[in-house]
Amino acid sequence: MAWRPAGINKSSNKSHVSRHTKSSSSSLSLSSSSSSSCSPTLQILAFETAKCMVRLVALYKSLSDDEFHRLRNGIMKSPGVVSLNSDDETYLLSLACEEMLENLDQAAAIVSRLGKKCIDVELNKFDIAYHNMKQGIIDARTLDFNTEHVVKTIDQMEKYACSTSVLYASLVGVDEMEISKRKKWRQNSGSKIDYFNEEISSRRKQVIHFRKISLWNQTFDKIVALMAQIVAVIFVRICTVFEPFVSSLPCITAKNRNFNRLHYNSNPKSPKGVTFRLSSITKIDKFITKIRYMDVNTEKNQMLVQSAPENTVGVAGLAVRYANVIIMAEAYFYSSKMITNDAREYMFEMLPMNLKQMLRGKLKSHWHKDAEAREGQQGVAEGWKAALEEIFEWLAPVAHDTLQWQQERNLEQRNLDAKPTVLLLQTLHFSDLERTEAAIVEILVGLSCIYRYENRGKRGGIC
Repeated sequence: MAWRPAGINKSSNKSHVSRHTKSSSSSLSLSSSSSSSCSPTLQILAFETAKCMVRLVALYKSLSDDEFHRLRNGIMKSPGVVSLNSDDETYLLSLACEEMLENLDQAAAIVSRLGKKCIDVELNKFDIAYHNMKQGIIDARTLDFNTEHVVKTIDQMEKYACSTSVLYASLVGVDEMEISKRKKWRQNSGSKIDYFNEEISSRRKQVIHFRKISLWNQTFDKIVALMAQIVAVIFVRICTVFEPFVSSLPCITAKNRNFNRLHYNSNPKSPKGVTFRLSSITKIDKFITKIRYMDVNTEKNQMLVQSAPENTVGVAGLAVRYANVIIMAEAYFYSSKMITNDAREYMFEMLPMNLKQMLRGKLKSHWHKDAEAREGQQGVAEGWKAALEEIFEWLAPVAHDTLQWQQERNLEQRNLDAKPTVLLLQTLHFSDLERTEAAIVEILVGLSCIYRYENRGKRGGIC
């Protein structure tokens, strides 16, 4: 189920939620006993918090033993990645590590901002704690990846995010019903007004229920403590699995374990529900900088995207365009229908000038050879089919992953199913530009030949 978090959605849905949150004191409000002045609740920030939780859960799942094995022995050894991007395991693992750290930095920045609203002094200083973790100042003894407590915390975060998405959908649903009611009222459809009143009343009760069980009614201190702990667990896990391949990572060894063991509910001044103490795993009194450890600023995100070599598709700004061309060609290749003139023109216009010229030259060469030997055209078509099927087997997955990577980072399309996401190393972003363009020209020439020889259209070819 896709959902759109408040504050980053299309204007219509954003107005749905904002109108209800403003009017909640009269029709959708909870009793004042649900929160106290000393421990504020998330309320409207529940939606942004849920999105952050989904990001953390997805990142956690992507670091499991099975997923890391799939990364090293499946994704990184797939024909498309090897052919277009790199076959250097250390290089590809460094890309994966950097992307995961960037994703963690983005989540940590949100946790830091939410932490400023906490009563707990330590949670107020999460930005300092996270900075010091990145410098290797961390006690990893109690931050094991698969402990029962951590698994339960992940499950709890998933449930909170799910109930919050249902709350959002309920708010939008009430607003849409009220709009429909006003339209019927203007049309003097009095017989249906009672129906809308009953339906709106029922949905408002659902909103109140989901507010109680979702992040809306949870305190900043409780939720920030949950997320802060998972951020620390994920960071330690990244260091553990990638450290043999990425020398710039802090080495999580005994020399890092010079703090008191993690304890729960040990601070009598902690707000109710807070079970995690940052001071038990790192320093929070001041920023500490160790030059020999990587110094990651949470404001410097998306550096990976900008790090692609000059001769790559990503630097040329053509990754999404080329992915669409490849996927369109794949669809026409496996379809028995003819390519319409509009579709042919659209695909051709998606190509940059140099590829248009290259494609025309290749096609002219093929048409000239075919004019000299008109025998066996069906056999030529079958030969192209076999060749293109082989190319699509390794080229198409990279194209699909390119669009999937973009979709997963489009906040309006974010899906609440927190599965491991596609990594940038799987996409055309790091693909060699010359090899990628040669493959695209090859499939378009082949597709043109197949259409011409099989007479699928009045004209054979893409151009």
